[in-house]
Amino acid sequence: MSGPFFEIGPKNLLRRAELEPLARAAGAAGSDHGVSVILTVPTALIAPIHDLHSGVIPFAQAMAPDRPGNSMGRVIAETLVDAGAAGVMLNHASNPLDPPALAAAVERARATGLQTIVCTDTDAEAVRVARLGPTAILLEPPALIGTAGRIARDWIAPASEAVRRVVPAVLMMHAGGVSAPSIAEAIMAAGADGTGSTGGVIGAAD
Repeated sequence: MSGPFFEIGPKNLLRRAELEPLARAAGAAGSDHGVSVILTVPTALIAPIHDLHSGVIPFAQAMAPDRPGNSMGRVIAETLVDAGAAGVMLNHASNPLDPPALAAAVERARATGLQTIVCTDTDAEAVRVARLGPTAILLEPPALIGTAGRIARDWIAPASEAVRRVVPAVLMMHAGGVSAPSIAEAIMAAGADGTGSTGGVIGAAD
């Protein structure tokens, strides 16, 4: 994964019959515009999306930090790799991890070759998470999640700079309330490596 990138995270809003055409359209758009497109899908749909070879990069929505063993009902890094995931999103607002579990999950992902996007909601948290060495950090203020409308995002440049001073290689993603292409464009113009949208993509007429 490299910038510029765009992440679509449809949560559990879409079933396979809807995700597959979305993956094809997103992969084609990414190819046309020179943008890496990440599609973050439920675990059970990683393999079908991977096997489409649509051009999107399949990410898992979560992962337990467990090692292979006799646990039950836990999705581990090796399972995601075997299913065809290229990476995993961690610490989403709807599925947060405590600091030790997050650190362990990032390390387990790294050890198995999975890329990571770690969600944060403040500048200070983004800097702390950068020290774990994720592939990318998503800085998304909670007040913007699920919203629509263009607002000033004055924090993008200073937050990205603060993270890069700590770990220059970490990619910075900024999102929340990305309901239109113009908002995504403004975020990228402000210095982000990536952005993304769920509601804007799913709610689009085309």
